[in-house]
Amino acid sequence: MKLVQAIAFVLTLVSTSYAQRNLTEIPDSNPDVELKTFILPDGFTANLYASDPQLAKPIQMNFDAKGQLWIASSEVYPQIKPGQPATDKIIVLKDTTGDGRADHRRVFVDNLLIPTGVVPGDGGVYVANSTDLIHYSDTNGDGKSDTRRVILSGFGTEDTHHLLHTLRWGPDGALYMNQSIYIHSHVETPSGVKRLLGGGIWRFRPETMELEIFCRGFVNPWGHHFDPWGQSFATDGAYSEGINYVFPGAVFATAPNEPRRLKGLNPGSPKHCGLEILSGRHLPESWRGTMIANDFRGNRVCRFEVTENGSGFASSQVAEVIKSTHVAFRPIDVKMGPDGAIYIADWYNPIIQHGEVDFRDERRDHTHGRIWRITANDRPALELPDFSELSVNQLLDQLKSPEDWVRLYAKLELKTRPKEVVVKTISKWLTNLDTSHADYSKLQLEAMWAYQNVLHTSSNLVETLLNDDDHRVRAASVRLASVRRDKLPQHAEYFFTAAMDDHPRVRLEAVRALAELGTLDAVSQIANVLEYPMDRFLDFAIWRALRDNQDVWFPLVKQGEFTFDGNTSQLLFALNSIDNSNASATLIKILSKQNGVRTSGFDLSDAISANADPKALDYLMQWLLSNGIVADRDRTAASINVAISASLSNKVTPSDPRKWISTLKDAGLLQQQFKAIAAWKFVEGYQFIYDTAQKDGKHRKSAITALGIIGGQQAIEVLSPLATHNDPDIRAAAINALAKFALERSAEFAALDLASTHSIQGRTLPPILSQQTGIKLLIQAVDGKTLPTDNAKKAISTVRSTGNPSPELIAALRIAGKVDEAGWRLTQKLKESLLGEVRTSGDPYLGESIYRRKDLQCMKCHAIGGAGGKVGPDLISIGASAPTDYLIESLITPNSKIKENFHAIQVLDIDGQITSGIVIQSDDNALVLRTAKDELVKIQKSNIELQKETRSLMPDGTVDELTKEELVHLVSFLAQLGKVGDFQIGKEPFARTWSVLQFSNETHRVLNRTGIDSAAKSNDAFVWLPHYATVRGDVPTRELPVFKPHTQANPVSFLKASFEVTQAGQFNLNIENPAGVLMWVEGQPTAMRRGNASLTLDQGRYKIVLGVQHANRQQEAVRVLLTPSTNSRGQFQWLP
Repeated sequence: MKLVQAIAFVLTLVSTSYAQRNLTEIPDSNPDVELKTFILPDGFTANLYASDPQLAKPIQMNFDAKGQLWIASSEVYPQIKPGQPATDKIIVLKDTTGDGRADHRRVFVDNLLIPTGVVPGDGGVYVANSTDLIHYSDTNGDGKSDTRRVILSGFGTEDTHHLLHTLRWGPDGALYMNQSIYIHSHVETPSGVKRLLGGGIWRFRPETMELEIFCRGFVNPWGHHFDPWGQSFATDGAYSEGINYVFPGAVFATAPNEPRRLKGLNPGSPKHCGLEILSGRHLPESWRGTMIANDFRGNRVCRFEVTENGSGFASSQVAEVIKSTHVAFRPIDVKMGPDGAIYIADWYNPIIQHGEVDFRDERRDHTHGRIWRITANDRPALELPDFSELSVNQLLDQLKSPEDWVRLYAKLELKTRPKEVVVKTISKWLTNLDTSHADYSKLQLEAMWAYQNVLHTSSNLVETLLNDDDHRVRAASVRLASVRRDKLPQHAEYFFTAAMDDHPRVRLEAVRALAELGTLDAVSQIANVLEYPMDRFLDFAIWRALRDNQDVWFPLVKQGEFTFDGNTSQLLFALNSIDNSNASATLIKILSKQNGVRTSGFDLSDAISANADPKALDYLMQWLLSNGIVADRDRTAASINVAISASLSNKVTPSDPRKWISTLKDAGLLQQQFKAIAAWKFVEGYQFIYDTAQKDGKHRKSAITALGIIGGQQAIEVLSPLATHNDPDIRAAAINALAKFALERSAEFAALDLASTHSIQGRTLPPILSQQTGIKLLIQAVDGKTLPTDNAKKAISTVRSTGNPSPELIAALRIAGKVDEAGWRLTQKLKESLLGEVRTSGDPYLGESIYRRKDLQCMKCHAIGGAGGKVGPDLISIGASAPTDYLIESLITPNSKIKENFHAIQVLDIDGQITSGIVIQSDDNALVLRTAKDELVKIQKSNIELQKETRSLMPDGTVDELTKEELVHLVSFLAQLGKVGDFQIGKEPFARTWSVLQFSNETHRVLNRTGIDSAAKSNDAFVWLPHYATVRGDVPTRELPVFKPHTQANPVSFLKASFEVTQAGQFNLNIENPAGVLMWVEGQPTAMRRGNASLTLDQGRYKIVLGVQHANRQQEAVRVLLTPSTNSRGQFQWLP
């Protein structure tokens, strides 16, 4: 692979010994210096609330009902030294004078080992300390803990920045706790051992010791909060999805053995740590309800507007709360304070990498840390009532407060009062509420949560709220009813009714509640929700519920006793949620009973194909070639391809292959006929394929491919002359076909191709290199040959990109091509020279153009803000998080250190095929790997002969062809990514992921014959390849392939982008530099006025195509912005 593999692995990159060895510009640690670098919105001020030596290295913080700030701090992090005492602390701070600065400090707990979570409650404080959740309390009133109780134990400790963390009280009185990807927890409780292997969020009720998994997945989720209606949201410090909507049973990235996972609301967003939802009278009204999270790599705190969208939500980033040019400003937690201000925990460290940097690196900061306070100018601070002095009725009145934290403290205080008094008072308080109050329903919901805090359930109140006019109240009530269903005799009836609710979020909550019942009736009702309009969250919830309950319905489906009331689409959806390998017979029965041919018939056919035996395969071919082909020829051809491919993989042949091959020929489906002859070893048909492969014609390549399956001596004789054909497509097809059964001959022809002046080595070498003996045979094949130097260099690059770069093969190619070993070699002298030139003459704008060069393939492997490949990490904030010397080392010696989640494995299957890649998904049946080509490959575990860890997918020598000046500019660009300025991804929703129409003679002929409007329509001749915008959002037109359909025609290029409208509305599409730009929306020409087009769009997916006429343009770039029109409720998201 090329350069970008080196770059994005920029987190993968450096060796620990050099990680940040040359970080010479250590920032001034004076808080006043840091304060001067802060950039805040107009009308806001920042001040220092607390700083070292009052505290050091704050990890999590939470206020209590008295206005005290509790902080978990660790000077030992990331790893204790042998013999070093554990000296980490829980520190309590308070501002007793009201001037916005902490003037009172006490250490409540000392001698801890990397405490990663802290939250006051239940007469003391809960602390996440390594394997344990511990409760500390002060029984003698001296301000220090004297009682220690281990509440839960068995949380994993595999990685110190993934330990149990992010403690947060929910409105329901439960304690929620997060853990991260490398943690494997086995926690003993009175109801049995609870296990969470990997990331996720726990829900814990201390009074009853009930512990359950709320959701699974994430990489490193250090943020979780609830909106005023009890809906959960989370952030993740190690993957780029922004705000995530969380509900019971949700599954997110990296969850083990999970074939399907949800995505966040802000794809391509930087990684975030901490989460707070703003509320309260101190802040401007426009800020209330927005969410804030820390982009600790980018030295800023981001703000998001989150709005309802179907069953879920949509999120858009707005202006930051604060940003800084100070490299050590590392906001990692954020909370609303009792005075209404925003408090930010600043880890303060120029080094933030965990595993990539030596734990003993002397520049790791262990002594500093601070808490910043942000206030709105000319708005008074709020006062916090003394909850301990309030009566139960007065506490209930605090539920009317507009401040979220006041309502939370009031409910938690109710836990300390006699339950009988609380229950009785809540009932009376509800009776006395003013039914005309604007927040009447919300106050009833708060009362329901107050009941739940003291473990009481009022069935009358639950029923009332389940029928409330506000869908948010109904949704919250369904969730509570599910948690408390053992106290609600009619809970099943509630859930069945809610599943038919008018609002999709209520239906989503009902689906998750029904999933807990485990009955066949519940399964039927879950499936019935499919008949309502769907969105991605509701679709996932139903899929998950059916998967969780497969033991309830799947055995009955196999026996023919349950068919989802004959609803084929529901049955297919259910089967797609599980491993349906044993359902072919049942599916055939259903298919046979269909009246006419519907789309679901083809879907059934494809599902049956996956595990069809000979009898089932016979039935499929009969159905497709009699019923299917009459209704939809193209869909039939596609389904036949699916059936034949599956039969080849499963080594299954129909009982009478001659019959079906003959029928395919009669139907004119020659491509499918070739494939069937080869897959089913129908010897009588071989000659037809031999003849077709040797003649010009549109089916020639299909025949050549089929010969690769047939194999044998005659196939070698037919393919050998084609392996030296002048047409590169024919030559590549023949060499690749030989690689399937005559690897030595394939290697010989590949070597001959390498020696030619028009080598296609990039297409012929990978199939050989992917086989167990391929490297050895290629070495033999090039031995003694003389290769053009450029061909040898390209071949070396291809070999390096395979994930299994053989030094012996590279050496053989160097000798054959007379390629010297010149390249960059990292030395201290070179590093210092590059650092100096980056500072004095590096040009990040030139560096970006180098990064985008096609020959380097950076964008193919790395994304910036979600736009680009996924082979390596997203580089959105690499410049703000990694020192320049770190970037230099990562480019020159990319394989010395591999970032978490980017470790590659190599798999050898039973057919001798080698596949290298990063594990994307793994379950009991299969592995899914992402290869160096950014392709997903699924491998059945039953076919794996050998599996081992291997080197990074980044190849060595990725920047060897760059001059020193180019390398300096490239490093300068990377060093600016994410910093305040021109190379920080903004909040505007520009189109960043495009596809570009590639030039070919056939495409040129189509456009010449049918006109440029045809570029906006589907055509088999068209090849669209990914292309990505710059950090600014531009698509440089000089990078685009150019068509000139007629001699007098204007040269034109075509690019395409897609987006999904999740809520219908009016939208404005703006094209910057619109001269000469034509636009089609869903294939229809769309007029623009000065680059603007007003679009009225329903919910669904849309495609825009732009035609850029070069002769009419002076500018070099196109930039497209799509936004909801003013006062429009429309919502959308660009698609990758």
